[in-house]
Amino acid sequence: MAVIGGYIGGGGGSGWICITDINVPGGVADTKVYQDEAETVLQSCRVSSLDIEVVLRASYPVVAINGTFSQLAPASDEGHYAGSVLLTLPAPGVLTVKLQTPNNATGAEDVAVVTYEAPPELLTLEFAGSYPGSQTELKAGDTFQLTGTTDRSANAVEIQDFGAMVQSVQTFVAGTSFTVTGTIADRGTVPQLLSAKARARSAATGAYGSVRDTALGGSVEPINVVKCCNLHPMVIWGAVTYPASQGALKNSESATVGFSMANADHVIFSSPTGDVSVLKPTLSEDPKTVTRISGSYNDATDNLRAVATRDANGAQTTVNTLVKIANVAATIAVTKPSARLRSGGNNGTAPQDHTITITASQELYSAPSLTPAPSAGTFQGSGFVGGPKVWTRDLRVIDPDSKGTFAWQSPSAVNLAGIPTTTITGDANYVLGGFVARSLSFPAFSQSTLIGTAVVDYSKLVAGVFTATNQPAVRTPTQGDTANYSNRFTVTALGVMPTTLWWNDVAAAATNSSGTAQITSVEEQV
Repeated sequence: MAVIGGYIGGGGGSGWICITDINVPGGVADTKVYQDEAETVLQSCRVSSLDIEVVLRASYPVVAINGTFSQLAPASDEGHYAGSVLLTLPAPGVLTVKLQTPNNATGAEDVAVVTYEAPPELLTLEFAGSYPGSQTELKAGDTFQLTGTTDRSANAVEIQDFGAMVQSVQTFVAGTSFTVTGTIADRGTVPQLLSAKARARSAATGAYGSVRDTALGGSVEPINVVKCCNLHPMVIWGAVTYPASQGALKNSESATVGFSMANADHVIFSSPTGDVSVLKPTLSEDPKTVTRISGSYNDATDNLRAVATRDANGAQTTVNTLVKIANVAATIAVTKPSARLRSGGNNGTAPQDHTITITASQELYSAPSLTPAPSAGTFQGSGFVGGPKVWTRDLRVIDPDSKGTFAWQSPSAVNLAGIPTTTITGDANYVLGGFVARSLSFPAFSQSTLIGTAVVDYSKLVAGVFTATNQPAVRTPTQGDTANYSNRFTVTALGVMPTTLWWNDVAAAATNSSGTAQITSVEEQV
């Protein structure tokens, strides 16, 4: 009978002991019945192996399990001892644990009833079916069936990561026979005959039986072994050769593409986008000839495909490449870094370089070209640089250059297929206006000095201070007003090169006997 709480005295009749749990390392212990709601005193259980672990609590450290003594350790919460003991039961039945008292007498005892249900064992295990299609080998990812029988009810088999197959658990309706599907592993690129291993899972306990090898039944292909080889075709696209002086196709032009392959029995060429047709689409040759048949522009999406097949294992390799199409003219847009491009170079300033950008809607075969209006800036360097769609060049603007709005001259660009473009999309003009900051000196007793460029927008004219008075230089409200005002300035004309700046402060100018007075930071802003 089960001992309630383990408080039945033995020979000396003292202390207490209880079985708190029974486990099966690597197996299953289930259908556990406990004496108490807290599940601290086990009364019975079912195990899938007679190699068990018995978990105990007791008032003294020495215990005897089925007559074999073991030592428990002090429990963490003190006041008693606890631990587990590994043992092999000679047979299922009543497991008895007894306490050894400090005076070597037999103390309290506890019992638990252990029943045993062996996991299912595979009686047979074989490959079933045939190779896919016309294959004579299997590659990684292919599937193949395993069939077998067990000595007792099972509801799954665990296929091992061994030989022909990768690890997986395949379930089925509980019974003593099964057919499941496993996945072929990658075991290299040399053909080899490989077996598979699996073990069955109990429908009752979930415990697994022993592993069985399909090769135990013999070496017949494809029953005990299957031939595995994960060799795939190798396909390499080479360089594309376009018509002379082109980097793309237009109309019905053709290009050749370098091609090589190995480990393949046949190949099929096609165009996934329909841009091109392929000459001799089932013939492996180097190079392959393709002809444009549709599409306006393609510089990014692969449009030529080769699918090579190795017949033995059905392995395919698909490799795409791009034959560029440019059947329409590109458009170009010209942008400037600011609304007005300011000048410099006189009055101690540096010439001003402004980066002009040409953006094309397509890749260009060569750098585009553009010319500024006469006396309205000078491009630096030998041409536009960058590409294939965005190109830049610096436009140098000096103070003597004309100011105003100008049209870009002679725009020209050629796309990859040799189609020219001679117009600018969007704004085709640029504006030269304003100049960078500079300090200007007044001759002795003079109210005027020269700005080494033309002023075109009086409202954008600003300055720093008059050094003679150390006061901010304020622009007169009306351009050309030369009346006497303290610390004010104006210009006598617009669009004149050079422009005269007028110092309105008569008294301050009269004190500039040394000719050292200045107006600082004069600029026409953007």
